[in-house]
Amino acid sequence: MANPNVILRRDPNTGAGNLLAFAEWLAQPTLPCHLIDVQLPPALPPTTLRWLALLLREELAGTLYQPGNTQFVIVAPVSNHTTQTMQIERLRALFQRQMQRLYLDTIPVIRCHSIPINSDPATILQYLTPDNADPGALLNRLITQLAALGTTINNQQQFEVDPVSGLPNSLVAHSRLDDLIRIALEQNQPCSILLINGDHLRRYNELSYAAGDQLIRDLAATLREQLRPSDILARWETGDQFLAILPHTGVSGAAALAERLRQRIIERSQLWPFPVTVSIGIASVPQHARDTDTSLRIVTEAVLQAKAAGKNRIVVGHSA
Repeated sequence: MANPNVILRRDPNTGAGNLLAFAEWLAQPTLPCHLIDVQLPPALPPTTLRWLALLLREELAGTLYQPGNTQFVIVAPVSNHTTQTMQIERLRALFQRQMQRLYLDTIPVIRCHSIPINSDPATILQYLTPDNADPGALLNRLITQLAALGTTINNQQQFEVDPVSGLPNSLVAHSRLDDLIRIALEQNQPCSILLINGDHLRRYNELSYAAGDQLIRDLAATLREQLRPSDILARWETGDQFLAILPHTGVSGAAALAERLRQRIIERSQLWPFPVTVSIGIASVPQHARDTDTSLRIVTEAVLQAKAAGKNRIVVGHSA
């Protein structure tokens, strides 16, 4: 569930926790865990970084961070040595298969480190630097990355527009939903939200990652053309999820629109490389909730139910 504080701790391109999020994790008392450190070749394009992050999420259990542009770190649960070795080998094999599609010249360097309880942050950072790096070089690198992060956060546009679809992103959607729910309650008018989740992104990614990005753009354009000017459509988090906010619309009106969207995607996608469908969850204020976070939780549960029931369907959420 997105909120502004969480979003500002994510890289806007990959959705991974950024240096700020990683530093906050370092500052907390450390539980026993494993760090899987993926050192990338320099100067990779944003598209490659975005899909690398998606692959890492799919392959590994744990929290994904991107402390710098050329590094991903996964904080993973403790496992035995055999499991660690299998994870590393599985990742190497994955990158080997994906090298051509991701335009990689070399396989990323992958290392795994066992982190004891209450480890010192400086010690953990030493694990994540090359063996020949001196403390001064490490400090310089962190300062440079922190300055770059500050520039990114100051450039608010990067946190307002989704880089793939061109739609408002989760930060904007969350803020507008806050405002519209407040107005709906003040005016005693309904406001509904649709969480729309594509059912076939993996098939497009298997075709090519460029095809996956194009699917996001095609879905966004098809959904947008069916909405009213007063409605808000945003890319929601990562993957092929979208959030539509419908002011002055109750459950029945939202369900009718959701059905129109579902049917339109089926019709339009007959012209795409593969036909696709969408699963849609619905929540409405004040019928189901009276605040943003509860509304988002209800609509997320609804779309998960739609997926579990076989996809390509609409589920109306239940009151908290």
